[in-house]
Amino acid sequence: MPDASHQWQEFKHPSFPKRVACAAWAAATSKVSAANEHARLTISLQERYAADAAKPAPHRNAGLLPDRGELLYRLPHGGVGAEIGAAFGDFTGEILKKNVPRELYLIDAWDTPRYQDGLAQIKSKFRDILENGRLHIVQGYSTVRLAEFPNGFFDWVYIDTNHSFETTWEELVISHLKVKQAGRIAGHDFCTGNVVDAIAYGVVEACTKFCKDFHWQFEYLTMESHGHFSFSLKRL
Repeated sequence: MPDASHQWQEFKHPSFPKRVACAAWAAATSKVSAANEHARLTISLQERYAADAAKPAPHRNAGLLPDRGELLYRLPHGGVGAEIGAAFGDFTGEILKKNVPRELYLIDAWDTPRYQDGLAQIKSKFRDILENGRLHIVQGYSTVRLAEFPNGFFDWVYIDTNHSFETTWEELVISHLKVKQAGRIAGHDFCTGNVVDAIAYGVVEACTKFCKDFHWQFEYLTMESHGHFSFSLKRL
């Protein structure tokens, strides 16, 4: 660090009036003190940055997105995904276009006449992708068929089934094993229920309990005007 002692010798010269010498000495000392303080703060900040860099990344608050289509851009691209509850395939095409998964598994029971029509529509609409092996149909109850996949198989899953607490909870717990360590668990209808048909949902409660018990966190929430939001979770 700078040292002002050598500068005093200059100010002791007989040609310097005593008052001028003292003022000059004070000014020089002030400059040296400021330089020393700057150096001290620089070292302190460098030490702080180094310490911060060594710490684990802090948990971020969840980001807000305008809709679930935008969420698809945030999920891991080019990997293996599952749409759990594909129904009529309305969201399937958007997944294929925006997320561009290498493989996409559609898991659904399709066990009523209405939803059997949905399965027929999917087979017709996505015939080429089904034939080339990029899209797979897995028929059966989500909690049964999802459990049949190897652990760490998926890069992400998107849950959109009956929205009850019990089913959603079981789907989340199974997905905890089936997605990769850096994978995501996402889903639809993160809301209190269907206000038109007066049906209560348990998605909010299941997700918050799952995050607490299994050490996950909310990464994104969507904010559609119709109130049927989507969520994305990642491990802590």
